Amino acid sequence: MSLVNGFVFSTIIETIEGFLGPLINQALGLLNSFPVWIQGLILLGLGIFTIVGVFVFIKKFFKLFLVLAILGAIGYYLYSQGIIDNLISSLTGAIVTTVTTLL
Repeated sequence: MSLVNGFVFSTIIETIEGFLGPLINQALGLLNSFPVWIQGLILLGLGIFTIVGVFVFIKKFFKLFLVLAILGAIGYYLYSQGIIDNLISSLTGAIVTTVTTLL
């Protein structure tokens, strides 16, 4: 089983590397054509952009975590009070009955 998983993951990694490899080489070639101080400014800008992106991601993840925690607390309260069990038991589906005819 692990050989199959390893083969699948290595195939996916090779595909991504084959797609992104030329793009990365092209970007590094373009970056090397600039003077050193412009390279530093570009890397500084990319670093700031990355740090801001990480903070925005953490902020959104924290909001999602809070919403899921509140929904979980509400669900636990409803379950502990038996409300969910009452709702499920009150739902009626198609009831199959046997009909006998008297001849």
